[in-house]
Amino acid sequence: MNDPIKTDVLILGAGIGGYETFRSLSGLMKRKRVKKKITIVDKNNYFTFIPMLHEVAAGSIEPTHCAVPLRELVHETTHEFIKSEVRQIDPDSKIVETGRGPIAYDYCVVALGSGTNYFNIPGAAKYSHHVRDLNAAMALHNKVISLLEDPSAKKVDIVVAGGGYTGVEIAGQFYDLSYKDARLLYPHIRINISIIESRELLLKFMPDKVRKKITQRFKNQGINIYLNSKVKEVYKDRVLLEDGKQIPSDITIWTTGFENIASRFLPELYVENGRIPVLKSLNHAKADSLYAVGDIMFRKNPQSDIPYPQLAEAAHKEGEYVARHIAARLSGEKFTKPFIFKAKGTLMPIGDWYGVMVVGPFVLFGRLAWWIRRTVYLLFMPGLIRKIKIALDWTLHSFGFRYIIEMNPKK
Repeated sequence: MNDPIKTDVLILGAGIGGYETFRSLSGLMKRKRVKKKITIVDKNNYFTFIPMLHEVAAGSIEPTHCAVPLRELVHETTHEFIKSEVRQIDPDSKIVETGRGPIAYDYCVVALGSGTNYFNIPGAAKYSHHVRDLNAAMALHNKVISLLEDPSAKKVDIVVAGGGYTGVEIAGQFYDLSYKDARLLYPHIRINISIIESRELLLKFMPDKVRKKITQRFKNQGINIYLNSKVKEVYKDRVLLEDGKQIPSDITIWTTGFENIASRFLPELYVENGRIPVLKSLNHAKADSLYAVGDIMFRKNPQSDIPYPQLAEAAHKEGEYVARHIAARLSGEKFTKPFIFKAKGTLMPIGDWYGVMVVGPFVLFGRLAWWIRRTVYLLFMPGLIRKIKIALDWTLHSFGFRYIIEMNPKK
């Protein structure tokens, strides 16, 4: 067995929670003059801003607009990035097994996210796409463009399984692709979009006003909506519903359900229903040096007894909190403030130039909501030069076509 790499703080996963933990913690350590080492491990060498992947899939933005090279984060610091898969976490010995060998830590932050839950529906995993990572979003984009470029194609049927945030965002993006770009660039092809939702309206967690308005908007746009419907089986060319209806599908996009994956990495002693249960300080009761943030973390809000949501905003706040907690421990300070998450609101794009903003009882629809969402997400990206470049690209894009490029390398 190789001698383990040693680090003071180990961050596993560079999604929103892991990325924010590193960004906040490295800044706090610099200000407090704490000379400790952070090591961040991820199977990719880039951070992905997942809330924008549906726009990559539909060609609304470039892949580089939502990806940041992780080596930029550790450049000119004492910290380290290791590109590797995580295999096993042993909280007792404080050692993590990776594809690059063992890593010994003093503090470990698990931010490994979640997977896609297909609910054991036959054919769902085999025949559907998802948008949970950059490669998957680009694969979906390539599939759409390849179908549009087929000289024999007369129509393309796109079926979205799931009418939550991601499903509605994707349906809105592909409607704009069909109504604007494809109508001009592929006038001989018709794109049909269908969305399947098991409840009576789309967007379960939105106010009724929003749910009704967006459902009606989709109907007015000609999007086929199947409410109170559940998928029974997915085939290569169609989706079968439980009531026997069959929906033609050239591309099925799966947007419903999280697969909790903590059991892949940790002994069951540290896992609850596939997630890592944590205390008010977001560390584990049986291993106080083990923290969890993002989708893999489980904790109920003490004020409502409802689990904290598996959302980007929550992961961001969890990362900020854990960074403060660990920084205090590294510098010998006390930090007793418990973690409490309260969502500021919801910003949701539904195609180009149309969005929804919900802040408490206030609801805003239209271009301003879409613009506010874009601005907030732009500010999240690191680096002034990157912000300027992305803002310029987005501005120029609004006067032209989407990125109608098939990026599959030919072998």
